[in-house]
Amino acid sequence: MQKKLRPTIIGILASFLFFAGNVAQAETLNIAFPSGLKELFKYEFNVIELALENSDADMSLNVTEIDGLSGSRLVEMLKAGETDVIFGGYSPQRNESLLQINIPMTRGMLGHRVFMTHHDNLDALLRIKTLADLKQFCIGAGSDWPDADIMEQNGFCVDRAPRNRLWDMLENKRFPLLTRAAHEAFRELPDLQRKYPDLVLVPDISLVYKFDFFIYVRKGNAQLQQLLTTGLERAYASGAFMKNFESDPSISHALAELSRLPYTFTIRNPILDPTTQNIDPKYWHGNLEFDTYQNRSSCPKTKITCPEQEGINMRSITDPSRSYLTATKTPALSVALSY
Repeated sequence: MQKKLRPTIIGILASFLFFAGNVAQAETLNIAFPSGLKELFKYEFNVIELALENSDADMSLNVTEIDGLSGSRLVEMLKAGETDVIFGGYSPQRNESLLQINIPMTRGMLGHRVFMTHHDNLDALLRIKTLADLKQFCIGAGSDWPDADIMEQNGFCVDRAPRNRLWDMLENKRFPLLTRAAHEAFRELPDLQRKYPDLVLVPDISLVYKFDFFIYVRKGNAQLQQLLTTGLERAYASGAFMKNFESDPSISHALAELSRLPYTFTIRNPILDPTTQNIDPKYWHGNLEFDTYQNRSSCPKTKITCPEQEGINMRSITDPSRSYLTATKTPALSVALSY
Protein backbone atom coordinates (compact mmCIF):
# COMPACT_ATOMS: atom_id res chain seq x y z
CA MET A 1 0.00 0.00 0.00
CA GLN A 2 2.81 2.36 0.87
CA LYS A 3 4.58 1.60 -2.45
CA LYS A 4 1.44 2.38 -4.43
CA LEU A 5 0.96 5.76 -2.70
CA ARG A 6 4.47 7.01 -3.20
CA PRO A 7 4.29 7.51 -7.01
CA THR A 8 0.93 9.21 -6.59
CA ILE A 9 2.28 11.66 -4.02
CA ILE A 10 5.32 12.37 -6.16
CA GLY A 11 3.05 13.01 -9.16
CA ILE A 12 0.88 15.41 -7.17
CA LEU A 13 3.92 17.31 -5.92
CA ALA A 14 5.36 17.55 -9.44
CA SER A 15 2.06 18.86 -10.80
CA PHE A 16 1.87 21.41 -7.98
CA LEU A 17 5.40 22.65 -8.62
CA PHE A 18 4.76 22.89 -12.37
CA PHE A 19 1.53 24.83 -11.79
CA ALA A 20 3.18 27.16 -9.27
CA GLY A 21 6.02 27.86 -11.67
CA ASN A 22 3.60 28.76 -14.45
CA VAL A 23 1.65 31.08 -12.15
CA ALA A 24 4.84 32.87 -11.13
CA GLN A 25 5.84 33.27 -14.76
CA ALA A 26 2.41 34.56 -15.75
CA GLU A 27 2.57 37.23 -13.02
CA THR A 28 5.79 38.73 -14.35
CA LEU A 29 5.89 40.93 -17.45
CA ASN A 30 9.45 40.86 -18.79
CA ILE A 31 11.02 43.72 -20.70
CA ALA A 32 14.59 43.96 -21.99
CA PHE A 33 16.28 47.35 -22.22
CA PRO A 34 19.74 48.78 -23.03
CA SER A 35 22.01 49.01 -19.99
CA GLY A 36 22.42 52.41 -18.38
CA LEU A 37 19.30 54.00 -19.89
CA LYS A 38 16.58 52.83 -17.52
CA GLU A 39 16.66 55.96 -15.35
CA LEU A 40 16.41 58.23 -18.41
CA PHE A 41 13.19 56.46 -19.38
CA LYS A 42 11.69 56.34 -15.90
CA TYR A 43 8.50 58.04 -17.11
CA GLU A 44 7.90 55.45 -19.85
CA PHE A 45 8.41 52.57 -17.42
CA ASN A 46 5.93 54.25 -15.07
CA VAL A 47 3.37 54.25 -17.90
CA ILE A 48 3.73 50.47 -18.29
CA GLU A 49 3.42 50.08 -14.53
CA LEU A 50 0.23 52.17 -14.65
CA ALA A 51 -1.19 49.89 -17.32
CA LEU A 52 -0.51 46.83 -15.16
CA GLU A 53 -1.82 48.41 -11.96
CA ASN A 54 -5.10 49.35 -13.66
CA SER A 55 -5.60 46.03 -15.43
CA ASP A 56 -7.42 42.94 -14.16
CA ALA A 57 -4.17 40.99 -13.91
CA ASP A 58 -1.87 40.73 -10.91
CA MET A 59 1.38 41.37 -12.77
CA SER A 60 4.66 43.11 -12.04
CA LEU A 61 7.24 44.48 -14.45
CA ASN A 62 10.68 42.89 -14.57
CA VAL A 63 13.37 44.88 -16.43
CA THR A 64 16.47 43.12 -17.75
CA GLU A 65 19.26 45.46 -18.84
CA ILE A 66 21.50 44.25 -21.68
CA ASP A 67 24.73 45.90 -22.85
CA GLY A 68 24.66 47.26 -26.40
CA LEU A 69 21.05 46.29 -27.02
CA SER A 70 19.76 47.88 -30.24
CA GLY A 71 16.21 48.66 -31.26
CA SER A 72 16.26 46.06 -34.02
CA ARG A 73 17.53 43.40 -31.62
CA LEU A 74 14.75 44.28 -29.17
CA VAL A 75 12.16 43.65 -31.87
CA GLU A 76 13.72 40.28 -32.70
CA MET A 77 13.75 39.32 -29.00
CA LEU A 78 10.05 40.15 -28.75
CA LYS A 79 9.21 38.14 -31.85
CA ALA A 80 11.17 35.17 -30.45
CA GLY A 81 9.42 35.33 -27.07
CA GLU A 82 12.62 36.32 -25.24
CA THR A 83 10.85 39.37 -23.81
CA ASP A 84 7.13 40.06 -23.33
CA VAL A 85 6.88 43.73 -24.19
CA ILE A 86 8.91 46.61 -25.61
CA PHE A 87 8.32 50.29 -26.25
CA GLY A 88 9.69 52.54 -28.96
CA GLY A 89 8.94 55.34 -31.36
CA TYR A 90 6.24 54.52 -33.90
CA SER A 91 7.49 53.02 -37.14
CA PRO A 92 5.62 51.26 -39.96
CA GLN A 93 7.86 48.22 -39.50
CA ARG A 94 7.04 47.82 -35.80
CA ASN A 95 3.37 48.44 -36.44
CA GLU A 96 3.23 45.76 -39.15
CA SER A 97 5.27 43.07 -37.40
CA LEU A 98 4.04 43.58 -33.81
CA LEU A 99 0.84 44.48 -31.97
CA GLN A 100 0.71 48.12 -30.93
CA ILE A 101 -1.13 49.45 -27.87
CA ASN A 102 -2.82 52.45 -29.47
CA ILE A 103 -2.39 54.96 -26.66
CA PRO A 104 0.66 57.26 -27.05
CA MET A 105 2.92 57.01 -24.01
CA THR A 106 3.92 60.69 -23.72
CA ARG A 107 0.76 62.22 -25.22
CA GLY A 108 2.78 63.03 -28.35
CA MET A 109 5.55 64.92 -26.56
CA LEU A 110 8.04 62.87 -28.57
CA GLY A 111 6.84 64.79 -31.64
CA HIS A 112 7.40 68.20 -30.03
CA ARG A 113 10.98 68.77 -31.20
CA VAL A 114 13.52 71.40 -30.18
CA PHE A 115 17.05 71.80 -31.45
CA MET A 116 20.52 71.69 -29.94
CA THR A 117 23.35 73.51 -31.67
CA HIS A 118 26.91 74.74 -31.26
CA HIS A 119 27.00 78.22 -29.74
CA ASP A 120 28.84 79.57 -32.80
CA ASN A 121 25.75 78.90 -34.96
CA LEU A 122 23.25 80.83 -32.84
CA ASP A 123 23.42 84.15 -34.70
CA ALA A 124 22.35 82.51 -37.96
CA LEU A 125 19.75 80.25 -36.36
CA LEU A 126 18.08 83.12 -34.50
CA ARG A 127 17.02 84.52 -37.87
CA ILE A 128 14.73 81.54 -38.54
CA LYS A 129 11.16 82.80 -38.83
CA THR A 130 9.52 80.36 -41.29
CA LEU A 131 9.59 76.68 -42.09
CA ALA A 132 11.42 77.50 -45.32
CA ASP A 133 14.13 79.19 -43.25
CA LEU A 134 14.47 76.12 -41.04
CA LYS A 135 14.82 73.83 -44.06
CA GLN A 136 18.04 75.59 -45.07
CA PHE A 137 19.88 73.92 -42.19
CA CYS A 138 20.84 70.24 -42.00
CA ILE A 139 19.52 68.39 -38.95
CA GLY A 140 21.35 65.57 -37.19
CA ALA A 141 19.28 62.52 -36.23
CA GLY A 142 19.85 58.91 -35.18
CA SER A 143 20.42 56.42 -37.98
CA ASP A 144 17.28 54.43 -37.15
CA TRP A 145 15.11 57.21 -35.73
CA PRO A 146 11.70 57.45 -37.43
CA ASP A 147 12.10 61.23 -36.98
CA ALA A 148 14.71 61.16 -39.74
CA ASP A 149 12.21 59.57 -42.15
CA ILE A 150 9.50 62.06 -41.17
CA MET A 151 11.75 65.07 -41.73
CA GLU A 152 13.28 63.76 -44.96
CA GLN A 153 9.83 63.15 -46.43
CA ASN A 154 8.96 66.75 -45.51
CA GLY A 155 11.91 68.12 -47.47
CA PHE A 156 14.47 68.62 -44.69
CA CYS A 157 18.19 67.96 -45.03
CA VAL A 158 18.89 65.17 -42.50
CA ASP A 159 22.33 63.89 -41.48
CA ARG A 160 21.98 60.40 -39.99
CA ALA A 161 24.47 58.87 -37.57
CA PRO A 162 24.52 56.36 -34.69
CA ARG A 163 22.99 57.89 -31.57
CA ASN A 164 26.21 57.71 -29.56
CA ARG A 165 28.07 59.81 -32.17
CA LEU A 166 25.55 62.62 -32.61
CA TRP A 167 26.80 64.97 -29.89
CA ASP A 168 30.44 64.64 -30.89
CA MET A 169 29.41 65.48 -34.47
CA LEU A 170 27.43 68.51 -33.28
CA GLU A 171 30.40 69.67 -31.20
CA ASN A 172 32.64 69.31 -34.26
CA LYS A 173 30.13 71.25 -36.40
CA ARG A 174 29.36 68.39 -38.76
CA PHE A 175 25.78 69.69 -38.84
CA PRO A 176 24.24 72.85 -37.29
CA LEU A 177 21.16 71.32 -35.61
CA LEU A 178 20.42 68.20 -33.59
CA THR A 179 16.78 67.29 -33.03
CA ARG A 180 15.52 66.13 -29.63
CA ALA A 181 12.08 65.82 -28.10
CA ALA A 182 11.57 68.82 -25.84
CA HIS A 183 11.34 66.81 -22.61
CA GLU A 184 14.45 64.84 -23.58
CA ALA A 185 16.43 67.98 -24.36
CA PHE A 186 15.70 69.77 -21.11
CA ARG A 187 16.44 66.58 -19.16
CA GLU A 188 19.73 65.89 -20.95
CA LEU A 189 21.14 69.39 -21.35
CA PRO A 190 22.86 69.87 -17.95
CA ASP A 191 24.85 66.63 -18.24
CA LEU A 192 25.64 67.22 -21.91
CA GLN A 193 26.95 70.72 -21.27
CA ARG A 194 29.46 69.39 -18.77
CA LYS A 195 30.99 67.37 -21.60
CA TYR A 196 30.22 69.80 -24.44
CA PRO A 197 30.32 73.32 -22.95
CA ASP A 198 29.55 75.00 -26.30
CA LEU A 199 26.29 73.05 -26.74
CA VAL A 200 23.13 75.17 -26.37
CA LEU A 201 19.43 75.01 -27.23
CA VAL A 202 18.09 77.18 -30.03
CA PRO A 203 15.84 79.32 -27.80
CA ASP A 204 12.85 80.27 -29.94
CA ILE A 205 11.83 77.51 -32.40
CA SER A 206 10.26 74.08 -32.25
CA LEU A 207 8.94 71.60 -34.80
CA VAL A 208 5.80 69.56 -34.17
CA TYR A 209 4.43 66.42 -35.81
CA LYS A 210 2.14 63.65 -34.62
CA PHE A 211 4.52 61.05 -33.19
CA ASP A 212 5.20 59.17 -29.98
CA PHE A 213 6.44 56.11 -28.14
CA PHE A 214 4.06 53.15 -28.15
CA ILE A 215 4.03 49.86 -26.26
CA TYR A 216 4.34 46.73 -28.42
CA VAL A 217 3.68 43.03 -27.81
CA ARG A 218 4.31 40.17 -30.22
CA LYS A 219 1.83 39.09 -32.85
CA GLY A 220 -0.60 36.51 -31.54
CA ASN A 221 -0.63 37.95 -28.01
CA ALA A 222 -3.87 39.87 -28.39
CA GLN A 223 -4.76 39.07 -24.78
CA LEU A 224 -1.77 41.05 -23.46
CA GLN A 225 -2.48 43.83 -25.96
CA GLN A 226 -6.03 44.14 -24.63
CA LEU A 227 -4.87 43.92 -21.00
CA LEU A 228 -2.45 46.83 -21.44
CA THR A 229 -4.95 48.85 -23.47
CA THR A 230 -7.64 48.42 -20.81
CA GLY A 231 -5.17 49.35 -18.08
CA LEU A 232 -4.21 52.62 -19.78
CA GLU A 233 -7.84 53.49 -20.56
CA ARG A 234 -8.70 53.03 -16.89
CA ALA A 235 -5.67 55.09 -15.85
CA TYR A 236 -6.97 57.93 -18.03
CA ALA A 237 -10.49 57.56 -16.63
CA SER A 238 -9.26 57.72 -13.04
CA GLY A 239 -6.91 60.64 -13.64
CA ALA A 240 -3.84 58.54 -12.78
CA PHE A 241 -2.33 58.86 -16.26
CA MET A 242 -2.56 62.65 -16.33
CA LYS A 243 -1.22 62.87 -12.78
CA ASN A 244 1.82 60.85 -13.83
CA PHE A 245 2.21 62.95 -17.00
CA GLU A 246 1.91 66.35 -15.34
CA SER A 247 4.12 65.45 -12.36
CA ASP A 248 7.07 64.29 -14.46
CA PRO A 249 9.75 67.00 -14.04
CA SER A 250 11.10 66.76 -17.60
CA ILE A 251 7.65 66.94 -19.17
CA SER A 252 6.38 69.78 -16.96
CA HIS A 253 9.57 71.76 -17.69
CA ALA A 254 9.20 71.13 -21.43
CA LEU A 255 5.54 72.19 -21.46
CA ALA A 256 6.40 75.44 -19.70
CA GLU A 257 9.27 76.21 -22.09
CA LEU A 258 7.32 75.26 -25.22
CA SER A 259 4.51 77.63 -24.26
CA ARG A 260 6.99 80.51 -24.42
CA LEU A 261 8.49 79.75 -27.84
CA PRO A 262 7.48 82.31 -30.48
CA TYR A 263 7.91 80.00 -33.49
CA THR A 264 6.44 76.50 -33.56
CA PHE A 265 6.16 74.91 -36.99
CA THR A 266 3.93 71.92 -37.66
CA ILE A 267 4.53 69.37 -40.39
CA ARG A 268 2.70 66.26 -41.54
CA ASN A 269 3.76 62.79 -40.46
CA PRO A 270 3.53 60.71 -43.64
CA ILE A 271 4.62 57.41 -42.04
CA LEU A 272 1.57 56.95 -39.78
CA ASP A 273 -0.88 54.19 -40.62
CA PRO A 274 -4.60 55.14 -40.61
CA THR A 275 -5.27 53.56 -37.20
CA THR A 276 -2.50 55.50 -35.48
CA GLN A 277 -3.38 58.66 -37.39
CA ASN A 278 -6.96 58.43 -36.08
CA ILE A 279 -6.21 57.73 -32.41
CA ASP A 280 -8.65 59.68 -30.21
CA PRO A 281 -7.40 63.32 -29.90
CA LYS A 282 -7.82 63.12 -26.11
CA TYR A 283 -4.65 61.02 -25.99
CA TRP A 284 -2.53 63.71 -27.70
CA HIS A 285 -1.25 66.86 -26.01
CA GLY A 286 -2.72 69.88 -27.76
CA ASN A 287 -5.54 67.93 -29.43
CA LEU A 288 -4.09 68.61 -32.89
CA GLU A 289 -7.08 68.57 -35.21
CA PHE A 290 -5.48 69.32 -38.55
CA ASP A 291 -5.06 66.59 -41.14
CA THR A 292 -1.33 65.80 -41.15
CA TYR A 293 -1.57 64.36 -44.65
CA GLN A 294 -2.92 67.62 -46.08
CA ASN A 295 -0.66 70.41 -47.37
CA ARG A 296 -1.24 73.41 -45.10
CA SER A 297 -0.40 77.06 -45.61
CA SER A 298 0.25 79.81 -43.08
CA CYS A 299 -0.77 82.43 -45.63
CA PRO A 300 -4.15 84.15 -45.36
CA LYS A 301 -6.70 82.63 -47.73
CA THR A 302 -7.10 85.99 -49.44
CA LYS A 303 -3.40 86.10 -50.39
CA ILE A 304 -2.73 84.11 -53.54
CA THR A 305 1.00 84.74 -53.96
CA CYS A 306 2.20 82.59 -51.03
CA PRO A 307 4.18 79.38 -51.62
CA GLU A 308 1.90 76.35 -51.73
CA GLN A 309 3.65 74.44 -48.94
CA GLU A 310 4.62 77.22 -46.55
CA GLY A 311 4.79 75.91 -42.99
CA ILE A 312 2.39 76.59 -40.17
CA ASN A 313 3.56 79.00 -37.49
CA MET A 314 1.61 78.34 -34.29
CA ARG A 315 1.68 80.65 -31.29
CA SER A 316 0.26 79.60 -27.94
CA ILE A 317 -2.65 81.49 -26.43
CA THR A 318 -4.24 81.40 -22.97
CA ASP A 319 -5.20 77.73 -23.12
CA PRO A 320 -1.90 75.86 -23.70
CA SER A 321 -3.78 72.99 -25.33
CA ARG A 322 -5.07 75.26 -28.10
CA SER A 323 -3.34 77.44 -30.64
CA TYR A 324 -4.03 79.70 -33.59
CA LEU A 325 -2.32 80.11 -36.93
CA THR A 326 -0.57 83.26 -38.00
CA ALA A 327 1.48 84.11 -41.07
CA THR A 328 5.07 85.21 -40.64
CA LYS A 329 7.14 86.04 -43.72
CA THR A 330 10.86 86.85 -43.80
CA PRO A 331 13.41 86.85 -46.64
CA ALA A 332 15.39 83.66 -47.15
CA LEU A 333 18.56 83.36 -45.08
CA SER A 334 21.92 84.00 -46.66
CA VAL A 335 24.12 83.56 -43.59
CA ALA A 336 27.26 81.44 -43.65
CA LEU A 337 27.40 78.82 -40.92
CA SER A 338 30.48 77.58 -39.14
CA TYR A 339 30.30 73.95 -40.26
